[in-house]
Amino acid sequence: MRVLVCDDHSLFREGLRLLLEKLDAGMEVTLTGSAEEAVEATRGGTFDLILMDWHMEGLAGARALEALRESAPLTRVVVLSGDRNAELVRTAVDLGAAGFIPKDSPPAQLMIAVKTIADGGVWLPTGGLAPVATRDVREAFPMLTDRQADVLRAALRGNSNKLIARELGISDGTVKTHLRAIYQELGTRNRTEAVYMAAEKGVRIS
Repeated sequence: MRVLVCDDHSLFREGLRLLLEKLDAGMEVTLTGSAEEAVEATRGGTFDLILMDWHMEGLAGARALEALRESAPLTRVVVLSGDRNAELVRTAVDLGAAGFIPKDSPPAQLMIAVKTIADGGVWLPTGGLAPVATRDVREAFPMLTDRQADVLRAALRGNSNKLIARELGISDGTVKTHLRAIYQELGTRNRTEAVYMAAEKGVRIS
């Protein structure tokens, strides 16, 4: 797995690298100190996962997330932040983040969070939640059709409707129709609520 870390605090960057390499000695970790550097790195290579700080100098927050989602549309982006404000988490997920890890998490929980994401799961700061990413979308939500499951998997990765349509060979309108049906089946109102439900059920999205 190739992971890109984007954080303007050098000690946290290096600590995260050690954590990632402890999880998997074969993991390739690239460190960048700004969103601008991270965007440039995605132009020169392909990554499986991007871990980005929310509060940085220069390009930061929503603008940084949007820039990385645009430069690496097929890569899952996970936000790291010392701010676990619920509105910030919702904003990140709304903009396509596939997860959110509070920086003040205890080391053991940070390890679980990173492992969950590396294994293809979703991690969100939902209380004492410690999901195990072993359930496929079809297993977690058996009421969905195969096509709806495909759409939900893509949505959980943070893909835009346009990208989902291109990946699945269907129209934007069909994606929207599927998403409406999915939300109705899950009892959720939007993508953000669906992501939270997936996190609670330990869904594996990769």
